[in-house]
Amino acid sequence: MNELIIELFKYFARFVPKKALEEIFIQPTSSRKTGYDQIKTEILSLPDDNVIVDIEKFVVSANENFVSDKIKNAQGVILFIEYGRVDVDHHIIKGIRESLAVTVACDFSTKNHDNLNEILLMNRCLEILDRIIRRMGVDQQDLDFCAEAELISEPVEIHIVEPASFYGFGGWCAMFQNAKTDLI
Repeated sequence: MNELIIELFKYFARFVPKKALEEIFIQPTSSRKTGYDQIKTEILSLPDDNVIVDIEKFVVSANENFVSDKIKNAQGVILFIEYGRVDVDHHIIKGIRESLAVTVACDFSTKNHDNLNEILLMNRCLEILDRIIRRMGVDQQDLDFCAEAELISEPVEIHIVEPASFYGFGGWCAMFQNAKTDLI
């Protein structure tokens, strides 16, 4: 189970433009945890092959206060990764199953939207989310991907994100599990 959350952070960072990634590394040098600089360098060195230029904010967290702060102060499209329940069985292949929610949402708090504009925004968020899901499927089929792991389980559940429940941001959330193997 080593680096389960770190690997999520690194994987989804591949979809985020460098400018948005640079904005998340704000921890003062004196209080950085071990590995911070190495992970930062690795993420900022990722190729731009899968970058989705519309994404302006990247948040990976299960901490409600942290998420609230980052989203309330954001503009544009957000890619939010929320990790959750982890089922662990170290005796079987793919015995570590993690529940994930991948949300793509944009700011709906402005008053200058008519119905068509809202529909266009929601459609764009769905397109971005679908692009990420499809890329995950392609990555999972890649010959270099570990046969004892599952990046994304299918079918993927996609739910609407209501602006009233997500800090004024609306969009779509994909929910699924991934799996890893960590045998004893």
